[in-house]
Amino acid sequence: MSSQKRISASRTYNIKRKQGTWITKVNPGPHDKSALPLNVLLRDVLKITRNARESKRVLHEGKVLVDGLVRKDPRFPVGLFDVVSIPLAKKYFRVVFDHIGRLKCVNCSKKESDLKIVKILRKARKDKLYQLTTNDGRNFNVKLSEGKKYNCGDSLLIKIPSQEIVNHLPFVKGAGVYITGGKKVGSEAELKGLEDNTAVIIVNKEEHRTIKDYVFIVGDKKSELVLNE
Repeated sequence: MSSQKRISASRTYNIKRKQGTWITKVNPGPHDKSALPLNVLLRDVLKITRNARESKRVLHEGKVLVDGLVRKDPRFPVGLFDVVSIPLAKKYFRVVFDHIGRLKCVNCSKKESDLKIVKILRKARKDKLYQLTTNDGRNFNVKLSEGKKYNCGDSLLIKIPSQEIVNHLPFVKGAGVYITGGKKVGSEAELKGLEDNTAVIIVNKEEHRTIKDYVFIVGDKKSELVLNE
């Protein structure tokens, strides 16, 4: 299993840096460099397994699903809002940030484990369709007439693994947002407005400013899904 030094691992890893030298290296995949290898998530975050050998055995037996699909690679990247399911144990988790920007898991219901929120990063016209690319590497092809309402920065509530679009969550004033970076990382807030590339947000009735790219639309006024316990 390919490894990297713990001390140089991404800051999003909630691990003990000096407990050993090496840690599983994440594979390239749908998420950015903040993603966790599935082995690290099972062992260090969820603490379901005690070591890499146990993680590898559990994964090989097909007991772990990510976004509704069986994943057997210990190095598979798991990132923000991914759903990790262990159906035999009736356990379902959503990956989120803690207050200092490390990835953690919160419990979610069986019903919510079939849903996920993704952010539109790119929109391109292809023949008679618009192609929407999201933060977790998904692509959605929508008709021209329908695609006009979607914009970069908007979010989609989708079913997994089918990728059926359930709801469109536009980047508008008053929307419920989740903060993915900066001092308020991991917080749920309300979008008050935009000033150039800066978003004005309301967190616990207090006004704050953050980079627009750190704002992830998660609902109309409040989140469509449970993101904090």
